[in-house]
Amino acid sequence: MQFKLRKWQKAALEKLVDRYEKSKTYRGENQVTQTFFVPPEKVFSEYDSDYVNVDDVHDFESQMIELEQRELLFIHWKNREIQSLKANPQKWEEIYSLLGRKELRRLEEEQIELYKKYLGRHAALDRFCQEQIKRLAEGKKAKFAPDEAEKILRLCNFILENQEEILERELSIAVLGDSKLWERKYRSKVCGLLKDYGDFDSLLMGVDDKKTAEKIVLGEYHVASNPSYIYFKGDAKFLFENGEKLKINAHMPVAFTEKTVACIKAIKILNDKVVTVENLTSFNRLEKGDSFYIFLSGYHNQLKQKLLCRIYEENKGTEWRHFGDIDPDGFYIIEHLKRGTGIPFQPLHMELSYLKKYDAYAKPLEKNDIQKAKTLLSQHKYSEVMEYMLREDKKLEQEIISWMEY
Repeated sequence: MQFKLRKWQKAALEKLVDRYEKSKTYRGENQVTQTFFVPPEKVFSEYDSDYVNVDDVHDFESQMIELEQRELLFIHWKNREIQSLKANPQKWEEIYSLLGRKELRRLEEEQIELYKKYLGRHAALDRFCQEQIKRLAEGKKAKFAPDEAEKILRLCNFILENQEEILERELSIAVLGDSKLWERKYRSKVCGLLKDYGDFDSLLMGVDDKKTAEKIVLGEYHVASNPSYIYFKGDAKFLFENGEKLKINAHMPVAFTEKTVACIKAIKILNDKVVTVENLTSFNRLEKGDSFYIFLSGYHNQLKQKLLCRIYEENKGTEWRHFGDIDPDGFYIIEHLKRGTGIPFQPLHMELSYLKKYDAYAKPLEKNDIQKAKTLLSQHKYSEVMEYMLREDKKLEQEIISWMEY
């Protein structure tokens, strides 16, 4: 019958193995012979306490003596108390077996093989996997624990290959077999990996809110928490790939899913201006005969940017404006739109006069607002508004303007 470790015996051997695997001796880099000790209080924390239960001390010492009798370790006594526990270097193989523990080298080799499996699939995964392989080969820990690394790699691979809109709970079931596990355990880790090793610098410029950043990253791969709609309001004609046509006006707004938008063949705008709107409440309020309104919801992914580019190319001579909050984020969104589309957007109702006009509804700046305002000033953008915001410590949400002006 195989010897079965008891509580303190297992703890003692685990501590000794941990020290061994962290040593240069384990890596074959040490020039001298090392010995591996652990003090008893690292195994049984109350061992040297004046208030320890005597029976517990006796039990602990009996368990250590049994390990010594099996030559798994050696005990150093002083004044009838254990001073230290020393590993027997001839028994490492048996110790690993008793613990049911894989050797660190074997675990590292298995992890390296896992990361190698995902090489050559996507540039972002290549960069991540190559970094982890290098770390493991140098005896360092990988970014993720072995038990979660494979799930994270599978999730990343699925997302990077995804071409159609999928909801986050559907993604969770498809890859993890659990509708809630993605959000509970893996969402932030996967989004962080994609952000750090993908190409998101321009898309995430100025985005300092974690949830917003994650939404943008996932949006690039058509992953959404709920179906993503694009709202249109104004005079326009839509032609779809199946030949169907739809004409709308200011009194008949429509909302299309990303899948429907992908089927649009052409859009003819019958208004003089195109206005993108940051907030849905303001979108619902806005109504002017010379303007066609589009609600895209804050920062925009590449699919939505491509849609704007198509409308711009197919409707030459149309004026383009953006209506958002009069705060640094609102102006960052305009810059984000310009970079992503090449369209010469101009702000609408975001001039200093509106901030002054509705001063009674203004709010103080937050720390990130101040930093963003200073950054825009350093770039010589929207200087008049930014200087006023910083000087007066004020910003304004767009809903009050759309309510009062329309």
